[in-house]
Amino acid sequence: MNLSAMVTLDESPIRRASLRGVSSPAPECAGSSFALPSVSPHSALIDAKLEGDRQIQRLTARIQELAALLAATEERARQALARDLHDETGAALTVANLALARAAHWLPADAPAALGDALRQAREAPADVSETSHRIVEGLQAPALDAGLASALDAWIERFRARTVIPVDFSCPTDARLERLSRDMSLALLRVMQEALGNIARHAGAASASVKIDLDRDGVMLSVEDDGIGISAAASAFPACARCEALGGSLRIVAAKPAGTSVRARLPWTVARPGLFALSVVYA
Repeated sequence: MNLSAMVTLDESPIRRASLRGVSSPAPECAGSSFALPSVSPHSALIDAKLEGDRQIQRLTARIQELAALLAATEERARQALARDLHDETGAALTVANLALARAAHWLPADAPAALGDALRQAREAPADVSETSHRIVEGLQAPALDAGLASALDAWIERFRARTVIPVDFSCPTDARLERLSRDMSLALLRVMQEALGNIARHAGAASASVKIDLDRDGVMLSVEDDGIGISAAASAFPACARCEALGGSLRIVAAKPAGTSVRARLPWTVARPGLFALSVVYA
């Protein structure tokens, strides 16, 4: 029997096992000795790197799924709250108005003036509540986007100006790509703007604000800026961040010194993998 042939046949599986990082005992062959090849540390590092990349891909895909679920849940909650406010609050205010109208009708002509003033104030209160409820419902409901993102933003900004008396400059290029934005992308950008302008009205003490849309070959960016008191890290949580992450985008808040805040949302034309830390606060 040819001994060298036996050695050649037995050596191949040992080499393959060694390359896979599995240690195998050296075969015992009469009159022969073997020097097993050592496992390269570089191979082990490459394997670990590839496995790490696969783990990152799985985790980021899961993050995107959870962000999309969070955004969808928030939108459903908005619609449910808007319906409740419109139906139940509206019905209660209608009943109150009718009751107050009857009371005013039966009020004696010689009733004290103070009683008449109190009744008038009571009738004005439901009207104020109705106006506030209507504004809240309007903000909660999904806006009409049939005319495009630019028209929806412009209409909402116009109502914001009238309500808050804060001048807001709106800039948006005429670009056919805006007409091809998906409804999810348009809604995400509009919600970012609503939250940013709402924070400006409530907290910034700003004299003016601006909203700007920019486009490049990678995606679309919305910027909302003000000249107010700035923003702190504690006040930097934006619910709309989940919407941006779900679409592979990012949301960034830049707090500039000495004053002013810029909120920047970027969405890619094609759905990309979201970053693990899409929201950051930078003090410039």
